[in-house]
Amino acid sequence: MKTKCFVVCLLLGIIYMACDNEIGRLGMGTMPEEDKISVFDTTVFVGARTIEVDSVYAKTTNGFLGNFYDPSYGNIKSSYICQYYPSVGFPYIDSIVDNKIDSVILYLYYSSYIGDSLAPMEVTVYPVIEPLDEHFYTNVNPKDYCDMENPLAKYSYTARNLNITDSALQAHNYTYFISIPLPVEIGQNYLDKVKNNELKTVGEFLEFFPGTYLETTFGTGSMLVVQETDILLYYTRNTVLVDENGNDSIATRTSAAAFNVTKEIIQLNRFENKNPEFLLEENADKVFLKSPAGVFTELTIPVREITKGIGKKKFSSIKLSLKAYQPDEWEYSLKFPGIDNSNKSGSSGNSPKLLLIEPDSVTNFFEMRQVANGQTSYTTNFNSSTYAYDFNNISNIVQNAIDKAPDKDLILWLIPVETTWFAQQSYSGTAYIDYITFHYLYPSGVALKKGGDNLQVRVIATDLQIND
Repeated sequence: MKTKCFVVCLLLGIIYMACDNEIGRLGMGTMPEEDKISVFDTTVFVGARTIEVDSVYAKTTNGFLGNFYDPSYGNIKSSYICQYYPSVGFPYIDSIVDNKIDSVILYLYYSSYIGDSLAPMEVTVYPVIEPLDEHFYTNVNPKDYCDMENPLAKYSYTARNLNITDSALQAHNYTYFISIPLPVEIGQNYLDKVKNNELKTVGEFLEFFPGTYLETTFGTGSMLVVQETDILLYYTRNTVLVDENGNDSIATRTSAAAFNVTKEIIQLNRFENKNPEFLLEENADKVFLKSPAGVFTELTIPVREITKGIGKKKFSSIKLSLKAYQPDEWEYSLKFPGIDNSNKSGSSGNSPKLLLIEPDSVTNFFEMRQVANGQTSYTTNFNSSTYAYDFNNISNIVQNAIDKAPDKDLILWLIPVETTWFAQQSYSGTAYIDYITFHYLYPSGVALKKGGDNLQVRVIATDLQIND
């Protein structure tokens, strides 16, 4: 009897375990074949080539001035045309001694420079004689606006201002500057017109003084990154001094009116590039990026191959990885800077990145000052640990291309950019939000690897369709 009970219990236990195991597989095990979800995971190779561009959109109040050459970079010459805004006038106009302007000085303030700090350079200042257009592309022709035959001034300088002591240079946040004397008549004519109440609007001022063009006319080896351009009109004025006993006396002191380059007016930046031949030659191993207005990388995403492989599936992710050459991997020294987001501080700043976008969208993207939306455009930072640029998921732009033209490959451009951002605080921490994208204008470059497994996209897709 005990044996029979044991056998019955054993059989019941086996039946229970079998039922429990069947419940564990319920779902995929009982799902009809036509309703099962299939996953597609593969890697496809991406085509790439280097393309040359003659200009980029550069609406900015920063100016680049100089002439720079590097064997791996080529030659770039930078100059700029700018209007001025009369931001500081004559608050003591009735006390100006002899109704006279003493001197007029053009100041260029720059916190950094590129190249040889002691290379002898010369800048020439030309007058603008025609109204400036809002043509913010870097192939602007100064002859369309300026009198190139009658310069206002010439000035020789070095990027490392030898008139500044080492102790001053070591001071925190020191800003370099050069000062260029201009004809005093500019200031005197302005003072006379102000006293006669002739310049009441900014438009009238721009007719009187349309602006200047600053160009390097001698020297190669350095480039200034100019943050601020000002013209100061110095004059002497009488002032009343009162001593501790209440007695007053007349004294003189120096004051200045100012013209400033501000965002309210127009500045046109010009870049002249001469690329070395190897940048544009067909290369089985490399493609290049160079800024400013130098070369972009054009990618070809094989949409037809992807479509043929996945059919009508929904993308989960498409990751694009771009490996860069390290400095010791080849003979040239092109470098495109990366940035560590953890080093950001303050409420705003600039971050150099790569932009991925369709060529037809480039003009509108920069002119409308957009930011990458993760749908039709993407940006990424340089990853110094992997020495690569990774776009983690570009499935939206590929899906849109398939929907529009499944038999046509997708062409995308890689463009060096910088983004202006602000810090947004929340309970989960600090987020850095981009709100404007600009072309990256600092002379720089990078070589990206192609061929073999170096340039590819990983495609993961799922088939969520249910057969009727």
